[in-house]
Amino acid sequence: MEDAFKVLRPGQGDHVPEGESRPRTPLGETVQKPAQEPIDAPRRRARDLHLPKSQRALNRWLSDRAGQGRKGLVNVLNETLVSQFGPLKLKGNITLIHEDGTLEFANQLALCRCGHSNNKPFCDEQHIEAEFKDSGRFAQGSEAPTPMRPVAIAVTCVENGPLQFEGRMRIVDYLGQQCTKPRGKLCRCGQSANKPFCDGSHTRVGFKSSKPEK
Repeated sequence: MEDAFKVLRPGQGDHVPEGESRPRTPLGETVQKPAQEPIDAPRRRARDLHLPKSQRALNRWLSDRAGQGRKGLVNVLNETLVSQFGPLKLKGNITLIHEDGTLEFANQLALCRCGHSNNKPFCDEQHIEAEFKDSGRFAQGSEAPTPMRPVAIAVTCVENGPLQFEGRMRIVDYLGQQCTKPRGKLCRCGQSANKPFCDGSHTRVGFKSSKPEK
């Protein structure tokens, strides 16, 4: 008796030149396509190389759970430290929404606020070269109580504009001054007169959030 075969569905096999037959798979067996990694995976891997191993594992765990449609909040409250002369240091249950719509899940991020990073929205230490001199101090009151349990927060990178967050965030400066906001916009052009918050100066100075084409 001849062996029973089934023909692969279109798209499952490799390209078959004209005049040649398509490979067949014995009935009952399955053909698995190689898993395709997310389009932004190389960028995420390169960035994660600079993180401690424990943080890379935590980011990967949260990202994997999100990819499976499962909530994976860790026991960390959302907080942004406005560092002296340096970046915005975020921690919490963060979904970073890039300008092209891709999502990135993280528990710690260092985001540029001087406007000079070559790897926006992330800090690449260009604030040192640019001699960014903002102390990070601010004086604003809270608009919401500080959350007592972990909540998710979304941070959107607005094209040529600020970092816009949705979700209760505690913002702290290096002196311990703090305020909690349910939503807001954080300056990343480095020119706001109301740092760390956006005042629209990115439009006046022509801030560009992407690297100029050479």
